[in-house]
Amino acid sequence: MPEIDDRLKNFVDFLGTQPMAPDLTYDEVAQSTSRAELGISSLSILILVNNYIEEKADGKIALRPEWVPMLDEVEGILSVIEEIDAGAPVEV
Repeated sequence: MPEIDDRLKNFVDFLGTQPMAPDLTYDEVAQSTSRAELGISSLSILILVNNYIEEKADGKIALRPEWVPMLDEVEGILSVIEEIDAGAPVEV
C-alpha cells in the first residue's frame, strides 16, 4: 500500500470542512493533476485558500499574487498550503 502524502491528506481533510468544495476522496485528488479535474473553479480555489489562511494562520498571512498561477495544478495547491502552514503561527 502506498504511503499517504500528508500534504494531500491535509488538503482533502480541509476540503471536507468547506461547504462550497466538491466532495472529493483522497484517491480522487491523488490521481488528479489539475484543479479543473477536481471540479474546483478558479474563484472557488481562491476562496478555499483564503479560508485555509483564516483557519490555519488566523489571517496573519495574506493571499500572495505569486500563488495564483500555482493554484491551477494540484501540486501547486499543495505547495501553497505547505507554505501557509510553514508561515502559520505555532499553537501553544
